[in-house]
Amino acid sequence: MSRRLTFLLAVMVVLIYFSLIVFMLRPLQGAKSYYGNNLINHLGLRETPRVNWCKQLHRRSPPSPNVVALVSYPGSGNTWLRYLLQQVTGIVTGSVYMDYGLRMHGFPAENVTDGSVLVVKTHEAPPIEVDKFKSAILLIRNPRDAILADFNRLHKGHIGTAPKSAFKKSNKYKNSDWSTYVFNQLSTWETLHRLWLKRFLGPVHIVFYEILVRDTRRTLQEILNFLNHTVTEDDMNCAVANREGIYRRKKKYHDFEPFSPEMYSAINKVRYRVLRLVSDFRKKQNYTGLYHR
Repeated sequence: MSRRLTFLLAVMVVLIYFSLIVFMLRPLQGAKSYYGNNLINHLGLRETPRVNWCKQLHRRSPPSPNVVALVSYPGSGNTWLRYLLQQVTGIVTGSVYMDYGLRMHGFPAENVTDGSVLVVKTHEAPPIEVDKFKSAILLIRNPRDAILADFNRLHKGHIGTAPKSAFKKSNKYKNSDWSTYVFNQLSTWETLHRLWLKRFLGPVHIVFYEILVRDTRRTLQEILNFLNHTVTEDDMNCAVANREGIYRRKKKYHDFEPFSPEMYSAINKVRYRVLRLVSDFRKKQNYTGLYHR
């Protein structure tokens, strides 16, 4: 093998290795945020802030025999709630997925689904294996905001915002991809909540994202009560003081309305059907004594 060919192969190996490092260290804003003039910014080593944890993160030891699902439709604030739980308890949270961006930015237990983690993130229907999750926390967000947040994630990562051009119609005689996306996801949003409220056999604690935002301390305490996990007042104070973190989108659309009247009509109908399911579920849980306070 000639020296030239050997050199080219070595360069290719280095480039592949470097590409893997870039992939592993990609910032939360998504792939498009790499591009610019500053190489350090490309890698997310300057613009992505470090998390100041209230206590050193660790796994449960020994692991709990009861694995708790943290269920939500994508875009409902699952990552932010995981962050709050890690802040207040110091125990890592897991996920049925492997998100390398999250793993490199505060969630070292990505793809861990056993009792060594506090809760396990999932956007899926209740598993066929009845013992996979003993109980569940169901995080519900207004479908309008959840669908928009997940659309942003698909375009710009966990904390970025999709450009307005992503919502434009591609053909004036046809519905846009955004319109099709909204109506398809409304069905998915309703089905996910219906399945967990109707088919999951274990205890379920319902959390509304909007209430978590408005009254973080009380909502977080109720979740800890459900998990039967005790924290100190200092722990709670620290978590609340650091509630914002780096996992919530800051930018909002102030001069742009992505939803049509037809979309709002469908959103309201679906939302009220799920709220009715929640009301019926809570009555049933209180009656049977399964609901954890």
